[in-house]
Amino acid sequence: MVPRRRPRPGPLVLAIRWGLPLAFVILGLVLLIMAHFHLTGVQDNAAEANVFTTTRLSHDSLLSTIGVASIVVAMMVALLNWMLRLNSDEAEDRAEEEDARAYFRRNGRWPD
Repeated sequence: MVPRRRPRPGPLVLAIRWGLPLAFVILGLVLLIMAHFHLTGVQDNAAEANVFTTTRLSHDSLLSTIGVASIVVAMMVALLNWMLRLNSDEAEDRAEEEDARAYFRRNGRWPD
């Protein structure tokens, strides 16, 4: 039985896997730097999460909120890519197991 080689990912896959989260992190850091890391508005709005009242956001608070959200999106994209790769590995393992079982049925011995 010949071990399967994993195909090399193409440039589009690499761009989505590494480039997209990196772009979101860079965007988030740029926005946080533009807002002078002014996170008090983010914390105040999270503490006063009342739907019926609105709090006035400063420009820095808005930029920092979008920056933090951008970094969170980057983490979500990276984790989703990781989970999809784990799922792909499990599917390959199942296919190899099925090939080994078919070999066993034909020859009466388990392949090495």
